[in-house]
Amino acid sequence: MDKLKIKLLIIDDEKDIRDSLKDILIDEGYEIHLAENALEAKKIKLSQTFDLILLDIWMPDIDGLSLLKEWASNNEINCPVVMMSGHGTIDTAIEATKIGATDFLEKPISLQKLLKTISSALKNSVELKKTDKTFFDECNLKFIKDIEAEINQLKTNDLVAFVGNKTNFIEIFISMLFNTNYYLVKKVSDINSNLLNLIQTSGLKFILFENCLDGAINYHDNKKLFNELIANKIKIIFLEKEKDLLESFFENENNAVIFEPPKLSNDRDLIPDLSNALLTFHLNKNPNISFKILDISALNTLRNKAGIESLDQLDKIIVSLIKTSDTELIDKDDVDNYFNQHNSSIDHK
Repeated sequence: MDKLKIKLLIIDDEKDIRDSLKDILIDEGYEIHLAENALEAKKIKLSQTFDLILLDIWMPDIDGLSLLKEWASNNEINCPVVMMSGHGTIDTAIEATKIGATDFLEKPISLQKLLKTISSALKNSVELKKTDKTFFDECNLKFIKDIEAEINQLKTNDLVAFVGNKTNFIEIFISMLFNTNYYLVKKVSDINSNLLNLIQTSGLKFILFENCLDGAINYHDNKKLFNELIANKIKIIFLEKEKDLLESFFENENNAVIFEPPKLSNDRDLIPDLSNALLTFHLNKNPNISFKILDISALNTLRNKAGIESLDQLDKIIVSLIKTSDTELIDKDDVDNYFNQHNSSIDHK
């Protein structure tokens, strides 16, 4: 996050503390606004948005915890709030965190502790836009273009099945194929003539059967139902975690196509280029974050880390590295820190 764009609100009834914090944080490049009590703070907060708030607990009119509770009850905590107190206790800090505070600073506040707490709170609050279909439009890597071409070839099929969980990239694949305007079904038995009429009336053209298959049913036992859907120009999508279930369900059915996203472990040399492509995408789509670059050591470490199988997993790692790296250069230590913090494992969802 670019400090020149970061706005902080300091709420404290002691002028010396307000002015001292203001001088320190302006020197650090932040834009600072001040409030001497809760009433003034509420008025300022209504007029503009802030990236972080420093809120004193003990104030004469309305104390900081009461103000925080009010914001929480009105769903108005829309940035990190760091509480401050000269008479702080563990119980007070715990209560503030439960209400919605991000962290707690005890006065007198050291410069190092102040800057570290603010930096940490801002990093954790950064929200990057999710990777979307434009990643495939803008990325020129052959691996990505091959996926895009394969999915485009599926558009002529009335029966398409995807292997995997309903991750962000699976949803992108579905949107590339059928858009996102579909009717979600959890059980095949839920489809009947009344529901079919409802779907047609609503103008939907796609049905998604999500994780509804088991060994007890197969396509041919329900062929009349699916033929009726196809006859009414409704395309059918299946999403299952296990490829074996889909193959068993569609046994001897020639009209169905099963798409399984390629695994990155099959060609780990793809990971450095994909990592750079994902980093570039997020930097372009999120102008509020500062420039980052993956150095050779980071790219080699990612390439050699076991367990990175999918685009979703790699994307999650790149997003985390963008948010947590302290400098412009993301290196091997940053990658190792990510895996250490995640117990050397990767979320396979």
